[in-house]
Amino acid sequence: MLLTYCVYIFCLFIMIAFSQLMVYHNRIGYHKWLNFYIFVPIIVISLLMGFRYQVGTDWDDYLYYYTYILNSGMSWQEIKDSTMEPLYLLMNCFFASFDLPYQGFFFFIMLLHLSLLYKTFEQYAFLLPLGMFFYFTTIFLSSLNIQRQTLSTCVFFYSLQYILNGKFVKYICCITVASLIHYSAIILYPVYFLRYDFFSFLDRRMFQFLIYVISFFIFAFMLEFILSFVSQYVSNAKYLSNMKMLGNEEMTVSSGLGIWATHMIDLLLIFFSDRLSKAYSRYNFRIVFRIFLIGVCLSNVFGNDLFLSRIPFAMESLRFLILAFWVFYVFQIRKVVWMRVLGIGVLLIYFAMFVISIYNGASGSSPFQFA
Repeated sequence: MLLTYCVYIFCLFIMIAFSQLMVYHNRIGYHKWLNFYIFVPIIVISLLMGFRYQVGTDWDDYLYYYTYILNSGMSWQEIKDSTMEPLYLLMNCFFASFDLPYQGFFFFIMLLHLSLLYKTFEQYAFLLPLGMFFYFTTIFLSSLNIQRQTLSTCVFFYSLQYILNGKFVKYICCITVASLIHYSAIILYPVYFLRYDFFSFLDRRMFQFLIYVISFFIFAFMLEFILSFVSQYVSNAKYLSNMKMLGNEEMTVSSGLGIWATHMIDLLLIFFSDRLSKAYSRYNFRIVFRIFLIGVCLSNVFGNDLFLSRIPFAMESLRFLILAFWVFYVFQIRKVVWMRVLGIGVLLIYFAMFVISIYNGASGSSPFQFA
């Protein structure tokens, strides 16, 4: 386990350290090394994760697909008939055409994750160190397992700029790409419309608290609805088999002190949502928070089901960005000491959950070993 902790803590450190250097030099107007501060952590972390061996619950499945294509190739008909998303298979085919080992393909997948993540922070450059901290402590380990969905989610993060700037066609194109990497992204098409004032009722704090609490009690109703109506529109054989287990296969990770801490922090974020919306109005924070709120409420509804929990994953994962905004905000209020202490406490809680997740082997992340 020593190697495991060394690898993950090193990845977290190098990402935060270089992000802090980038923010500092950008603030003083020294732009010479900015690209270097992006390039180094992306390449180093992608290499480390690319050369991992049997790390990630689904690692063997992804290895099977790549080695099969590398050894036997794949026709267009096979891509069309496969239960795997076509764009992901095409990426496999592209790298296999150069006879590259699987490490090269896994390197590329992580490279895409991190590159899209950095592009997401172009408009939030001041948040980069905090954003990277919360990304690594909330989502990173999942990207070693459900790498198709986390890659699709990173495409969604990148597409947020098109929601905020009202560029409908570009957003639809991004989500189409995301859907061809993981079909769960299809649910993100209507998210664009949350930018309109019609949904301003979602900005009311009391309403936010209300729907957050109610969302815990409607799983049975929503499950019945999905079984009755939605399942008839699912044609993918893999997902049809998963639909048969709805309500029967619980996610055992969604329990314990970690999940309680997450709920308490979500309520804290809701409490501060109005202040954050005013403080960061130039960044259209209220729209981002609407998306996050819908995501966490859907997660409360579906979070205990292995299949349905995939539905809100991308929207709920915006927690890392909301947390970065919140911690940055409380650190700016220098006269209110208790808020700064609260911010430090939240940082420590997420770091502790990150360490415990590694210890428990969340998403098959440990023990870490190299090829």
